[in-house]
Amino acid sequence: MLSSPPQHGTGPSTDDPAAAEAVFLDSTLRLLHPLAAGPGGVVADIGPGAGSATLALAAAVGPTGRVYAVDHAPAMLDTVAAAAESAGVADRVVLVEHDLDDGPPPLPERVDGVWSSACVHHTRDWAAAVAGLAGLLRPGGVLCLVEGGLPTRCLPVDVGMGLEVRLDEAHARWFADWAAGRRQTRQRGWAELLTAAGLVGVRTRSALVESPAPLPADVRAVVLAELTARVRRAHPFLSADDAATWARLLDPAAPSWLGLRDDVALLSARTSYWGSSAH
Repeated sequence: MLSSPPQHGTGPSTDDPAAAEAVFLDSTLRLLHPLAAGPGGVVADIGPGAGSATLALAAAVGPTGRVYAVDHAPAMLDTVAAAAESAGVADRVVLVEHDLDDGPPPLPERVDGVWSSACVHHTRDWAAAVAGLAGLLRPGGVLCLVEGGLPTRCLPVDVGMGLEVRLDEAHARWFADWAAGRRQTRQRGWAELLTAAGLVGVRTRSALVESPAPLPADVRAVVLAELTARVRRAHPFLSADDAATWARLLDPAAPSWLGLRDDVALLSARTSYWGSSAH
C-alpha cells in the first residue's frame, strides 16, 4: 500500500510477488474463512499484492458478486487486473487506486467483508485506518486483518543458531526506525483496535506455513528471495559479523550459498484478527 516493503508476509518484499503468494496460498485460504464470502457477496481486498486473495474471493462471490481490490500503486493494480483476466474473473473485480493514509477507500457501496493482509501496519495511524475499514461494512459484515504471526525459520541448524533471531531483532529495529520516520502515532494491539472501531465478537487465529526440507525449487527460490529482502532492510542494524555471514549465505557465487543446500526449510505462522459490524 505504501512505499516501503511490508514487515512480514509477501507482496512487494520480492521481485516476484505472485510466486511468493503462491507459497503462502494455503494459509491465505484458511485465514479467509471468517469472511464467509459466498455467491452474490461484495467484499474488499485492501493491499491485494499480486491478487491471490482477490482471486479466491472472486471465485467465492461468483459472477453476481464483486471484489474491490484497493491499492495505492498502479503497478500492483495492473498485476491484479492481469491475474483476474487470466483466471476469468475480471468481470467481478473492481480496481480502486487509493492510499489508506488518505482515509477509507471511496467505495460506492457498503461491503459484506473487508480483507487486508500485511498492509495496515504501514499506515501512519493504525486506529484511524482500522476504523475507516470497519466503516465500509454493512451490518453484520466482517473485517479480517492479517498482521504479524511468528518469525519465519528457514536455516539449517549448523548455520542458523541465533542468526535468524538476531536478524529478527535487527529487522524490528529497522521497522521502528522506518515508522518513526513516517511519524506513526502510538499504536495498540490489533484486537484492541478492532474493538475500539466498534466491531463485536473480535477473535484471532493463526495459520501454520510449513514446507519441510528438501524444498521444491519454486519454494526455495521464494525463501531465498524473502531472506534477501529481509536482510537488505535490516542490514544497517546487523553486526559486521552477521552481515558478512548473510552475504556469504545469500551469494549464489559462494560455496556456502543456501541455494546449494537441501536442508533449507520453511516454517512460519500468520495471524488474523477479525470482528463483525454491530450496526
